[in-house]
Amino acid sequence: MEFYESIAKYYHHIFPYNKMHIDFIKKCDKQNLNSSSILDIGCAIGDLSLKLANDFKKVIGIDLDKGMINTATEKGKTKNNLEFRYENMLNIRETFGDSSFDIIACFGNTLVHLESEEMVGDLFHKAKSVLKPNGKLLFQIINYDRIIDQDIRSLPTIENDTIKFERNYKYHKEQNKVDFETILSIKESKDQIKNCIPLLALRKSNIETLLSKTGFKEIQFFGNFKREPLTENSMPLIVEAKV
Repeated sequence: MEFYESIAKYYHHIFPYNKMHIDFIKKCDKQNLNSSSILDIGCAIGDLSLKLANDFKKVIGIDLDKGMINTATEKGKTKNNLEFRYENMLNIRETFGDSSFDIIACFGNTLVHLESEEMVGDLFHKAKSVLKPNGKLLFQIINYDRIIDQDIRSLPTIENDTIKFERNYKYHKEQNKVDFETILSIKESKDQIKNCIPLLALRKSNIETLLSKTGFKEIQFFGNFKREPLTENSMPLIVEAKV
């Protein structure tokens, strides 16, 4: 994807590894880490998958950016239980087959790159097939109820010694899409990389309906990776659902 290709070199500066992601996943499968398998959808440069491989029996990361997959593959080449693939999330059933994973994780607002709620429902259906009995689907997106209802136009700027990453939103009710406008400023070179991509404005109620229709149960919503309750002011929306 052009957007991620343009920022791939600086991805680890924009979105560094977050230990809370690992802790959240581990709490889903406390008893069986050493025997469990996990699929990391939207793995980017592989930092999360690399950490998961220290505890899980098998980890596979997939992404639609070839450059990021190449980077992830190079970083993980010494781990025998870790694999990275250039793969579309909508092809997971055809690629991996039924009952292949104990956990599917899809963090980083990846899910809303799908173009419609029908496509999200299709992904949920395939995820349910790919998961083993009692397996869990975990995903995180932006809390679009907050974006829409409070007319939020931007997210906090990410800034460190290397980059400044500005993020703006523009909601289009008729299309149920949000224009995600970003400006990545490289401090050393003074260069700027500007992008705009449409994202699906996926509300909590619609997520719950789609998961329930697919047959997921014990659907839980959280407002952060500490597992605190989702509120109208939560920035992320995090879901744990069981087959």
